[in-house]
Amino acid sequence: MHQAISYLPARPLTPDEHGLVAEWLAVAGDIALAYVSGRRSDDAALYRRVVIVTKADEGPSHLFHTAAGRNVWVVFTLEQRVRIRRFRSLRAALNSIGLVIVYVNALHAVQKTK
Repeated sequence: MHQAISYLPARPLTPDEHGLVAEWLAVAGDIALAYVSGRRSDDAALYRRVVIVTKADEGPSHLFHTAAGRNVWVVFTLEQRVRIRRFRSLRAALNSIGLVIVYVNALHAVQKTK
């Protein structure tokens, strides 16, 4: 996996994308940790990627990657066999782990109509 993502360095997330990750984590009750790796001292495989940890006592379970100049998000599911999936947006990629943002947006829409 390290070789697969080293060919296309990850681009920094936009402020809106950072906000989306924070929003998703706030409502994803069964996710132990989610963060955007932004320190150069971080593992090169994690740098500028969204890191998801689903079980607190284990390492990362998912890595989200988008390369500079690309409009696709690649999700690496880090199980015994690495699974790779592509998504057209960060929202779709996050919701592939847990469909929570669609529910929250629908709930906000209902509350606004009241």
